[in-house]
Amino acid sequence: MFAALRYLPTVLILTLGLGTTLAATVWVERWERLSHQSEFQQQINNLTTALQRTTNRYTELLLSISDLYEAANNEVDEMAFRRFVSRAVQTYPGIQALEWAPQITDGQRPPYEQQLSAATGQADFSITEREALTGQLIAAGQRDRYVPVTFVEPLQNNEAALGYDLASDETRRRALERARDTGTIAATGRIQLVQETTQNQYGFLVFVPIYQAAAASVSAGTSATRRADVAGYVLGVFRIADVVEESLRDLDYDIDFYILDQTAKPAEQLLGIYNADAQSVRVRSPTVEIVNPAPPALCATPSDCTQQIQLGQREWQIVFVPSASHLLWGTLATLTIGLLLTATVLIYFSRWQSELRRTRELSDLKLRLFSMASHELRTPLSIIAVSAQSLATHDQTLSPQQRAGNLERIRGAANRMGKLVSDMLTLTRAEAGKLEFDPSIVALAPFCRQLSDQVHFKAGQTLVLQGNALPTQIYADKHLLNSILINLLSNAAKYSPEHSQIHLTVTREDTTVCFQIVDAGIGIHPKERSAILGAFYRGENVGPVSGSGLGLAVVKTCVELHGGTLAIASQPNEGTCVSVRLPGVD
Repeated sequence: MFAALRYLPTVLILTLGLGTTLAATVWVERWERLSHQSEFQQQINNLTTALQRTTNRYTELLLSISDLYEAANNEVDEMAFRRFVSRAVQTYPGIQALEWAPQITDGQRPPYEQQLSAATGQADFSITEREALTGQLIAAGQRDRYVPVTFVEPLQNNEAALGYDLASDETRRRALERARDTGTIAATGRIQLVQETTQNQYGFLVFVPIYQAAAASVSAGTSATRRADVAGYVLGVFRIADVVEESLRDLDYDIDFYILDQTAKPAEQLLGIYNADAQSVRVRSPTVEIVNPAPPALCATPSDCTQQIQLGQREWQIVFVPSASHLLWGTLATLTIGLLLTATVLIYFSRWQSELRRTRELSDLKLRLFSMASHELRTPLSIIAVSAQSLATHDQTLSPQQRAGNLERIRGAANRMGKLVSDMLTLTRAEAGKLEFDPSIVALAPFCRQLSDQVHFKAGQTLVLQGNALPTQIYADKHLLNSILINLLSNAAKYSPEHSQIHLTVTREDTTVCFQIVDAGIGIHPKERSAILGAFYRGENVGPVSGSGLGLAVVKTCVELHGGTLAIASQPNEGTCVSVRLPGVD
C-alpha cells in the first residue's frame, strides 16, 4: 500500500499532463483541419473561378465576332475578319486560332475551291478531311454539305486547318449541329487539332452559328428554320493546356487537378492533368485515371474536392488533388510540446523526490551513525576509563604484567575507537560526495606487511601473505587501500576461530591487481550477500561477536572510488573469500 502511495503523485502528474496534452492536441487538430479545409476550398474556388472567367472571356469574344457578321449582314471579307480579331489573338495567348467556316453545298464546292485556290496561290486547292487509318489530310469525299475553314487568324502555324471540312469529323459535326439547332454557342469534346503535330495534348473548338435571317427571327425560330438559314460558323480553336495555363498564370497554389468532360463518353472524358509543380497540363492516359485522392483532412467527401464549369453546352468537372501532403504542424507541435512539458515536470518531480529521499536517507544515516557511535564507543571508552582508573589507583601495587595488561587494553580500545571514527568519516564523506581520491605509487610488499600491526588477531591466528604481485607497485590511494584491506582482514580475524590462518593473496591480472582475503570463519548466507554490503547490516549468524556493520560498506565505497570490483564467495560455516580487483598497474 505504501509503495502504491509513493507512486501516486507521479501517476497524477502523468495523467494530468497526458490528459491536458491530448485535449489540446485534439482541439488544435480540429481547428487546424478546419483551417486547412477552408483554405483549400478557397483555393479551389479561386482556381475554378479563374478557369470559368477565361472560358467566359473566350465565348464573349466569339459572340462579338458574331455581332460583326450580323452588323455587316454577313458581308465580312478576310481582311476585315483579320483586322477585327488580330488584337484578341495577340492579347489572349490561350487562343490557338479564330476562324470563319461557311456552310456550302456540294454544288458550291467547285467555285469555292477555285476561289480559295486563287486567294492562297495554291493550285488544285481542295476541301480536306482526315484519312481514317493514317490521320493524314486528304481531299474530302463527296457529300451534300461542307463546313470548310475559310478564314484563319493567325495563319502561321495553322495552315493545315485552311480548307478543312469541320463536318467531316463526328465530334466536330455533333457540336456544329448542336450550335446550329439551338442558336447558341456549342463546344466540342476533346479532339486532335488538325494543326497539332504531337499526340500528347487535346484541343477543343467552340462554335457560334451565323444565320442568314435576322437575329430576332433566329431566336424565335425552330430547329428546322435554323438549319435552313445557317450561313456558317465563327469558331475558336483552343488547346486545353494553353487555356488552363493562361488562366492560372497569376495563381501559385500547390494543387494538382484533373479536367474531365462530363458530357462526353466515359472513355473520352479526360481532357488533361494539371501539375502544380511544373504549372503545365499533360495527358497521361486516354481513360480517366484519378490517383492520390485528397486526404479527409481537406475533403470530407469526394464532392468537396470537385468543381464544375460550363462551356458551350458542356460541363467540365475539375477534380482537385493536393500535390503535397498537408501535415498538421500545429497539432504535431502541440503534442510534442505537451509531451515535453509533461516529461520535464516528471523529471523535475522525480529529481525532487530523489533529493528528498536522499536527504531522508542521509538524515537516517546520520542518526544511525550517531546511535551506533554512542553504542559502539561506550564499550571502549569504558575499557579505557576502567583501565586508566586502575593504573591511577593501584599504580604502586600492580605488577609489571598487570600494568602492561591495562595499557594493552587501553591501546586496543583506542584503536577500535579510531577505526570506528575513520569508518564513519569515510562513509559520511562518501555520501556527501566529498571523499577525496588521492592516488600515488604504492609498493605492495612493504604496504601489505605492515597491515598485521593494525589488525587485532585472536590467539593463535596468523596472516599468510603471498602472491606474484607483491614485488610490484600499484597506482592507488594509500589511505583508501589501507581501509579496504584493514576492514577485510579485521572481519576475517573477528569471525574466524582461534589458531586459524587468514590468507592474503596478491596477484596480477593484466593491468589489474587482485587482493584475495580467505578465512575459515562462520561464512555468509547466500541470501545475505547483496545486503551485507549495506551500512549497519550484520549477518544473522554473527552471534555475540560485536561490530558496527560498517566494514564492508566502507570497502565497497573505497573500491568504487578506485574504479575496481568487489566479489564475495562464501557458504555458512565454510569460510569466506573476498576478491578486490583494482586497476593501476602498467
